[in-house]
Amino acid sequence: MTHRLLAAAAFMLVTTATSWADTQGVPNVKTPDPDKVAVQMEDTLEDIQEFTVEQKNDAMRTARHALDDLDRQITLLQSEIDSGWKELSQQARLDKQSAMAALKEQRAELETRYQALQQAGADNWEAAKAKFSQGWEAAKQSWQALNAPVAEGTDNPE
Repeated sequence: MTHRLLAAAAFMLVTTATSWADTQGVPNVKTPDPDKVAVQMEDTLEDIQEFTVEQKNDAMRTARHALDDLDRQITLLQSEIDSGWKELSQQARLDKQSAMAALKEQRAELETRYQALQQAGADNWEAAKAKFSQGWEAAKQSWQALNAPVAEGTDNPE
């Protein structure tokens, strides 16, 4: 478990450092790789599910780091959507707006569940962890929906 946690932390550190180092012609901006983010989210979910109440501090650090990383990925994705807005059809714009709103709503719910996890004790640790995991899974699904290929509509952008 400890080795797995260290490996996950090292992976997150490397991917974060790489994402800041690589740019695509625009300083300090890198488009998030949806597949890598989804895998990272799945790994985080598995890690958090394995923590015991005795490992609560490790669980909280892992969850906080994952939430902060998710916030960065949402910001990067929002920038990508904004920069390609004119190329999207009206329906694609509506779909992206709806998916981003759902993701942000899931993220806000995750913060609430994170706080409940933080306050959990031995008597309700497993229940709080399960609720956080459910919220994390919902955010992951929202992330995947937001990154789904844009359907080519018949209406032309602008």
